[in-house]
Amino acid sequence: MLHGREAERAVIDQLLLQAGAGRSGAVVVRGEAGIGKSALLNYAENAATDMRILRGVGVETEAGLAFAGLHLLLGSFADRLTALPPLQAAALRGMFGLTDARPAERFMVGLATLSLLSELAEDRPLLCVIDDAQWLDQASADALLFASRRLDAEGIAMIFAVRDGVPFSAPGLRDLRLHGLSGTASAALLAEHSAGLAPHVRDQILDEAQGNPLALLELPGALTPAQRAGELPVEAFQMGGQQLSGRLEEQFAQRVRALPAGSRLLVLIAAAEESGGLDVVLAAGEFLGIGLDDLEPVEVSGLIGFVDGRLTFRHPLVRSAAYREATVTRRLAVHRALANVHGARGDLDRRTWHLSAAALGPDEDLATDLERIAEEASVRGGHTAVSVAYQRAAKLTADPERRAERLARAAEAAADAGQTQLATALDEQTVASTSRPGALARLARMRITIAQEQEHGAQAVELAQVAGRIAEEAPGEAAFLFLNAVASVWSEGDLPAITDLAARTSAQSADPLLAGVTAAIAQLADDDTAPLLGLADTVKGDLERGPRERLILHSWLLWVADVEAAHDDAVAIVRDCRAQGAIGVLPKALLYLGRAQLILGRYRDVAVTASEGLQIAQDTARTHYGRHLAGLLACLAAIQGDEARCDELTDDILRHGITESGTECLDARDLLDLSVGRYDDILKRVQWSAEEASGSLFAMNRTYAHHASYVEAAVRAGQPDLAAEPCARLAAWARMAEQPWITAIALRCQALLAEGEAAERLFAQAVQLHGLSVVPFEQARTELLYGEHLRRGRRRAESRPHFRAALDIFLRLGATLWAERASSELRATGETPPAREQTLDLLAQLTPQELQVVRLAAAGMSNRDIAAQMFLSPRTVSHHLYKAYPKLGVASRHELARMDLR
Repeated sequence: MLHGREAERAVIDQLLLQAGAGRSGAVVVRGEAGIGKSALLNYAENAATDMRILRGVGVETEAGLAFAGLHLLLGSFADRLTALPPLQAAALRGMFGLTDARPAERFMVGLATLSLLSELAEDRPLLCVIDDAQWLDQASADALLFASRRLDAEGIAMIFAVRDGVPFSAPGLRDLRLHGLSGTASAALLAEHSAGLAPHVRDQILDEAQGNPLALLELPGALTPAQRAGELPVEAFQMGGQQLSGRLEEQFAQRVRALPAGSRLLVLIAAAEESGGLDVVLAAGEFLGIGLDDLEPVEVSGLIGFVDGRLTFRHPLVRSAAYREATVTRRLAVHRALANVHGARGDLDRRTWHLSAAALGPDEDLATDLERIAEEASVRGGHTAVSVAYQRAAKLTADPERRAERLARAAEAAADAGQTQLATALDEQTVASTSRPGALARLARMRITIAQEQEHGAQAVELAQVAGRIAEEAPGEAAFLFLNAVASVWSEGDLPAITDLAARTSAQSADPLLAGVTAAIAQLADDDTAPLLGLADTVKGDLERGPRERLILHSWLLWVADVEAAHDDAVAIVRDCRAQGAIGVLPKALLYLGRAQLILGRYRDVAVTASEGLQIAQDTARTHYGRHLAGLLACLAAIQGDEARCDELTDDILRHGITESGTECLDARDLLDLSVGRYDDILKRVQWSAEEASGSLFAMNRTYAHHASYVEAAVRAGQPDLAAEPCARLAAWARMAEQPWITAIALRCQALLAEGEAAERLFAQAVQLHGLSVVPFEQARTELLYGEHLRRGRRRAESRPHFRAALDIFLRLGATLWAERASSELRATGETPPAREQTLDLLAQLTPQELQVVRLAAAGMSNRDIAAQMFLSPRTVSHHLYKAYPKLGVASRHELARMDLR
């Protein structure tokens, strides 16, 4: 009987009820050791009478084995992989070790896990419980958490149990924290399991246990009959200031010590052997002179149970107590024995891990074996396990250069696994001890990736310095690093330092590719991007390595405002990310696509793109890109006059200060304030200074919207002197870019600062240039401002066509506040804007995800194909279609295909 926990049981009951109705959910049960997490999982299993049940468990000693936890949970369902999309099936086959596979993106395994769980829930709801999730190997934890965050309409309930004191971050999931039982529930539990205690002894146990169920069950067992009866003082609990978990572990350690020597050794073998296989434990026992007879006292003690051929510890504290109370000599002997057993059975990975646990000094053969394990784990996508293996290999390596190379690979794998602090620490260990170009380049790329996520653009100079150091021995790698440095300095950093390094490298390099790249970068010092941009097609074949690298080259298109080319290129990169399962890169690719869509006025597409990107960024902990994507949605809300939504998206990001990832949020606030005439708010938000922009490509171009808004606000607020600097920067960028739409914006800003015929000439040129490109919102702004200029000059009739043009575009884009401003200006000329027929926009009723699903369905894709492309489960796709059909007034894909879904 589960005493107390009424509120917690209600949460579990609701989760199961929801799964039975076809809706999914996940919860993380947290609490100290012995607080009742496992008991609550057992309650869930007993209550899930009509559900398929999967039970997994994390084992502390398995942390270095990639996907060990996931294999235990799902390995018996390998025959169901044929139902998964090919790329996902390949990822899980590689994870299970069923085939040689190319390196899998770590989030692809998570997506495949979601699909397999959905497949298993096809015929009945599914309950998946993971006990001791804090001990899962990181690869398994990443996959299961990714899957749990993307649950929707599969009929799956997932419950993770996590012990306090061990990190297990699960953002986006509901936490259910267990506290001590109430006094009444504690007394009832104690009475049920330990009747006959003297009243004062019972009270002492209740006081010591602090409502911890395991303590209530275990503490009485340490008492003699006389102590239980109250005839002797109770001293069993006097363990100084230890916390309860420490006292419980010591209780278990005392029970282990009370076993016969052979039985105690058998418990130690079981504690050291993560598989729990009885055959393995007994085989290792034979090496140490013990056998089956030594098992009986262990079973009688209740410390270990026996289920399906596996030894299971009554509680994780028993395992840790057994291992920690043993001497170092005994531990080493046990690991050697287990290594012999696994070696005889052909399990070379486990043999290697046990030998490494028993190693007392450098061992190159063993280090080489660990390196092999790391490489195999990399193929399966288990980056944390890769890092652990390389770290252990490095510790066993005597040669300094080889040790540094292995540490560099460990750091790179840690970064790929999202373990930024560990990666940085390993990087610091390595850099000072190696001069190898490969290791330096690997670490430099890793460092800049981390720096970009944490918004430390100044790291770009370090990247360029490393490129200079390896230029002679690895010119191709150096060229790529220089391009990375330029892309990184985009947001902030010391551009002059990089151009100076590039100039020196160019003068010294005999390699055509490196010399060409560095010479082109050097000319950025004179604001001349033409050579670098002209080099793009030349270097593309040499440097294009995948979506991540292509995004660096893609950024050049943004520098020159070639927005249509940028859009098409981003579409191709997003498509390749989906095809290759590069989920971790997808938020950045979707961000670049969303930026182009926003400029081109494709606002429905922006909503779909940015919403998907934001969700994936949250699911993959890509916080930096998540902020940018939220900013895109904020810009959309600002343009469409939704102030509450704009504030919701920007408040939290801007509360932490103005950083590069808050760029779009600032643009959104500017646009919103401009639309209602809050010019002073814009000036207060950002006090422009030339020093702020010094040496930053970002200040010159990516915030063209900010510059344009700032110029307009400064002029309208009667402070045109503040507009001179941003206006000059826009003009400089327009000269470099030679794109009609950005030149038109620059001319518009110059017109605002001009007077009389000069202003009119500049406005007219801007309107003419807008006709050569498709950037509708900016075109409408120019028409509006030109009309205002003419009306203020008492030329009402001439102003009306410009107001009408602006109004038509704003209405078409859904820019309601801007449309109201244009209508007001038109009325001020004496013309009443025509009444607009209110038509129902069917697509506006859909969520961005529903719109994306129906578009793909209308294109003829099956639910499984849509699920694979959108990184959802097929059941979730079906659910979205079910909700979308009545909103659109259709009942089939055939009808969808006839609709205009743009």
